[in-house]
Amino acid sequence: MSLVLTGVPVLVVDGPEAEVAAELLREQGAVPVGWGDVATRIGLVRIPAGTQKTAADEALAWAHRNGIPVDDRRPREEAQEQTQDATTSASMSSAGEVILVGGGPGDPELITVAGAKALAEADVILTDHLGPVDLAEDAAARGAELIDVAKIPYSRQVAQERINELMVERAKEGKKVVRLKGGDPFIFGRGYEEIEACAAAGITVRVIPGVTSMTAGPAAAGISLTHRGLNHDLTLVSGHVPPHSPKSLVDWTALAGMTGTLVLIMAVKNAGAIAGELIDKGRDAATPAVVVENASMPGQRVTSATLATLGETIEREGLGHPAVIVVGDAAGHIAELG
Repeated sequence: MSLVLTGVPVLVVDGPEAEVAAELLREQGAVPVGWGDVATRIGLVRIPAGTQKTAADEALAWAHRNGIPVDDRRPREEAQEQTQDATTSASMSSAGEVILVGGGPGDPELITVAGAKALAEADVILTDHLGPVDLAEDAAARGAELIDVAKIPYSRQVAQERINELMVERAKEGKKVVRLKGGDPFIFGRGYEEIEACAAAGITVRVIPGVTSMTAGPAAAGISLTHRGLNHDLTLVSGHVPPHSPKSLVDWTALAGMTGTLVLIMAVKNAGAIAGELIDKGRDAATPAVVVENASMPGQRVTSATLATLGETIEREGLGHPAVIVVGDAAGHIAELG
């Protein structure tokens, strides 16, 4: 049996191989956390001290109390002696937890079984405006606290720092806190930042992956992103920043030179500018493009265009958020779905 550590805080106890341990954990997707000097020395997420001691037994007690795995790099005899004391201390205290839940593209039936169970058991739910919001409202009807922390594009925004504070505050009250996100927490969802905030506050955190709109949106529209004989590559780009913005991290020249399928999310506002940049950098203006609006929901719309007409088509048809845009030869093949 293998232990899946993606997104899981793991305490690294100081020792001769602590730095090596931290690097191995990062490679497995874990979040190495540290105590006192070791956190500073090898750049770990720092956990709260509680008191001014930095002894390993206190660190271990914190980890056991919060259900966090431990990578203990001390000499064997010392580790065994102090782990027993830590386990005893851990039984004297309890705390809540935070669960990051990917809600899928929107249709409540497309959330995972684990995600639906977490919502059903939650004491507190912090929800976005995307994903299965109806399920969160159902949970509120049975008594769960529902907190709207939506980040609506180009409109009302709840600061990420405030979201982190709310998660930690409620968990410290001993509550089971679900952070419900549309799609998947780790696909432009800032899930890792929320894990770091919880780990730094000593809060146990779990991740339940979700069905990302990157693939679910096109699938709901009958578009195969990897069509046999057409493409062997697939690229996802966030379009919330236009190509010429100093904040853009995309290599548009390299992207334009690729021949596979390109998926744009959060790109409705900047779609015309993105299309123009790709054409200027060499992508064929006649490349098929499709906009899938409100994927998987009753108001789903599928609108075809080309790279050259993408911007004007969005404006003419009044297309809006949320939408997934598919560019490439595969976008020219749309299946008829019942």
